[in-house]
Amino acid sequence: MALIGRLLAVVVVAAALVVAAALAAGSFAGRDAGGDGAAAPTVRRASVPRLAAQPQPQLGPLPGPPGAARIDLSQPPRLAGLRLSSPSAGLAFDLADGRLLWKRNPKLRRPIASLTKMMTGLLAVERLGPDDRVVLTRAVDKVGGSRMAGLKPGRAVRAEVLIKGLMISSSNNAAVALAIGGAGSQREWVRLMNRRAKLLGLRCTRYVDPHGLNPGDRSCAADLAVLAMRAMAVPRIARIAHKRFSRVRPGGGRKLTLRTTNHLLRDRYPGAIGLKTGFTNPAGLCLVAVIQRGTRRIGIVLLHDKDPWASARRITRAAVRAGVLPAV
Repeated sequence: MALIGRLLAVVVVAAALVVAAALAAGSFAGRDAGGDGAAAPTVRRASVPRLAAQPQPQLGPLPGPPGAARIDLSQPPRLAGLRLSSPSAGLAFDLADGRLLWKRNPKLRRPIASLTKMMTGLLAVERLGPDDRVVLTRAVDKVGGSRMAGLKPGRAVRAEVLIKGLMISSSNNAAVALAIGGAGSQREWVRLMNRRAKLLGLRCTRYVDPHGLNPGDRSCAADLAVLAMRAMAVPRIARIAHKRFSRVRPGGGRKLTLRTTNHLLRDRYPGAIGLKTGFTNPAGLCLVAVIQRGTRRIGIVLLHDKDPWASARRITRAAVRAGVLPAV
């Protein structure tokens, strides 16, 4: 009888352990990182190398007719009378058909500072869903320059929050987080950036980091114009790049206000809808702007300009006078 009693006790204890394990599993599966009881989003951990092996997304058609993907620099600029002495290089073009409006040294390769983040943003929206979580590593604390508050190693932050930090306030630590979260390492991310540049035919573009602090990140106005067309064709990027500010929660329970670095957006310049700014000492002030009036849109690329905001306004006014854009 004693033996039977001991066997029954073992069976009861084993059954209790099975029930407890099932309850614990059910409880864990019903919570996400915020503990609100919703289904857990996908967590992209920086240490998982399989992300780098994901198949490359297929390239969709660029906006406009076939010729829009490559601006014909040999055609006469429509704004032939426009003279700008400030930028070292630049280009203005019609986003609908790629028609050349104005150019200055369009193939001159220069450091591009945070204009590098246009490519990081393009890859990030392709590889990370808005609610995917990126687990931050210590690398986010090692990058200098413009930084987004609240990005602490060990936190799991929504990819969309990081992309907003990247495109709105030009955060270098957000760029590092996206690179590691999307490819497993910054080196692998840079490889993907250069691969995409090659696929897009960007012949004077070369990346060495995901954010642009290194002067080795180089491109030219002609390549940046093509990249701007690609970026504005992606709804997530176009929507974020249009924002003057955004309230986000990177972690720690408090909200943070991101404010745009684009003075055209800050000043509510009529028709300004993006796209990206940049500055380092080697690159100078850089700007890729998109102006929309009615259904017409023009793109403006300015590299190493003393006042790119003033130059962009002059180009826009000239486009209005030439009938490219309607008056406000």
